[in-house]
Amino acid sequence: MKYFIYTVISVVSVAILAGFFIVGSPNEQRLRRFDEQRVSDLRSIQYNVATYWQAKQRLPNALADLNDPLRGVTIPVDPETSNAYEFHATGEVQFELCSLFNRIGNSEGGSFISVPVGGGAPLSDDWKHDAGRVCFSRTIDKDFYQPFSKQ
Repeated sequence: MKYFIYTVISVVSVAILAGFFIVGSPNEQRLRRFDEQRVSDLRSIQYNVATYWQAKQRLPNALADLNDPLRGVTIPVDPETSNAYEFHATGEVQFELCSLFNRIGNSEGGSFISVPVGGGAPLSDDWKHDAGRVCFSRTIDKDFYQPFSKQ
């Protein structure tokens, strides 16, 4: 009986340790969830930038310009630090979205694809990133994202 108890304790201990190696520690899972939320937030911001461009035929000066209580749009902030995400207009229809990530991620598993209002092609669903500060460059395709007044 004594050997049986030691065997069970050993098997359970090995299973728990293997779980940490396979799935990662609870802290690792927490960091992964923060990064997944960041990608989701950046996708939402990207969509709202495109919608803003369609409505005004210009890019916003800052992310705060995208907030619109009438449409229920509030631009998210970083889930871990509560800092604002970075937005930089780099041209007439080009912009960058930047964030700090905890770990390397490919973000291919998400089901959300940014599709313009009225259909068309997505801006981009490429959210692969390294750990640290990463910026995603985006260009609004004027053929797909036609201004609302011309639709």
